[in-house]
Amino acid sequence: MLSPRDRLLAALFAFQLLVAAVLGGFLVHDLRKDDNRTVAVSQVPGGAAPCVTAQPTTTASAGDKGTQGSKGATVSTTTDPSSGPALPPAKADNKAIPAGAPIKVGAVVSQTGAINFASSAQATKAYFDMVNRAGGVNGHKIVLDLRDDQLDAPRGKAQAQQMLAEGVFAFTGWNAPNTENGIVPFLEQNRIPLIGGYGERAEYHSSYSYIFSASYGHYGFQMGSFLAEQGVKKPGLVFISNNESTADANLVKAFKAGFASKGVTLSDNDIVAEDVTHSSYDDLVTQFRLDGVDGFASLLDQTAYNRLLQAQARQSYYPKHAADALFVDPSVQQSRATDGVFVASDYDFIDGGGPEVQKYVSTVKAAYGSRAQINYFGEQGWVDAAAFVAAVKAMGTTITRANLLKVMDGLNGKGGFGFTSDLQFAPGNRDINRCVKFGKVVSGKVNRVTSWRCDGQPF
Repeated sequence: MLSPRDRLLAALFAFQLLVAAVLGGFLVHDLRKDDNRTVAVSQVPGGAAPCVTAQPTTTASAGDKGTQGSKGATVSTTTDPSSGPALPPAKADNKAIPAGAPIKVGAVVSQTGAINFASSAQATKAYFDMVNRAGGVNGHKIVLDLRDDQLDAPRGKAQAQQMLAEGVFAFTGWNAPNTENGIVPFLEQNRIPLIGGYGERAEYHSSYSYIFSASYGHYGFQMGSFLAEQGVKKPGLVFISNNESTADANLVKAFKAGFASKGVTLSDNDIVAEDVTHSSYDDLVTQFRLDGVDGFASLLDQTAYNRLLQAQARQSYYPKHAADALFVDPSVQQSRATDGVFVASDYDFIDGGGPEVQKYVSTVKAAYGSRAQINYFGEQGWVDAAAFVAAVKAMGTTITRANLLKVMDGLNGKGGFGFTSDLQFAPGNRDINRCVKFGKVVSGKVNRVTSWRCDGQPF
């Protein structure tokens, strides 16, 4: 028989279980009630603060999303925590979009986190808005469903599944490296095209993805050979790791091949793969100085470039340096180590770019005002949208996913939409952009040094 003390303890324990169950129910309810709500962000040209409102997730008409009206353009994202249950794979169909019906496209762009690609989202949105204001494409308006994966791969995958389940015709304008690193099986399972993305290794080998940036094979070979041409005898390499062994190995192989083509050896001891959150580059600078590195190549993000420049300044270390296009991003601080750096890019430089580049700049600035972000990734987002619109025009009245793939394989890539070298569209080819050019930073601006340098390096 239980004593009064035992009965009291048992009662307290039962009460605790009851409270936990009630609170847990409220918590689950709160978590679930936002899973399917859309946040509509009205982006008012001129830099005014955005107005954010919550509304149920529905497939809106072209007048509700993706167009420019008296209240400005709208972008929709969906709050779908990655901890929630993943949607089952959707069954992709090949039905034609009816005449005059909106064409819904989806984009996952990392806009918060250690690396920010908001410029890409702005450019893709601005391009589609521009097209819609002019009447659309073949009588169709483009509706953009734009999501932010916050550099979280499970979240991004869930967002892609949800967009597909909600009727997205195709994906375009992605810039989400963590999500894209494993997205190819999803694309192929559901037979849905991806027109333009960040460019992860598997995407360059899938029949369902079209990447318009040059692969590491081309970047590495050209950066290595170019530095050797500048007289570098003891080279180094630093890059942000892809956290994928094959991708990292191919990147290193490409740089080694580029140096070797000019009789220079890149030692494994002077190859450094960094994490995106690496807080200081003092150890790298110290290593290169002690090893006698007289020139190095870098593939980093904007924050990493700032940390690298700070480390160089602290140790007064200024060897020859060839960086990627993010080195001239406006967020990279100018310093003594900035001037004289060579910059490699597979897209034209913003400074002195041609008419299409300037059209991109003026259109995004008009749409976003003081909040406009103009940089290399913005160019990518613009070209992604331009390629998709060109394909829709070419499809005529037969707008299906199968026809989209067919048209993309035969698209005219002459002049790279005014941003790149000629893009090589052909059935079965995914090595679409094979060229980079070099500039040199002088007083904070990029002066061109070479024209397009192209090669047949593997990707």
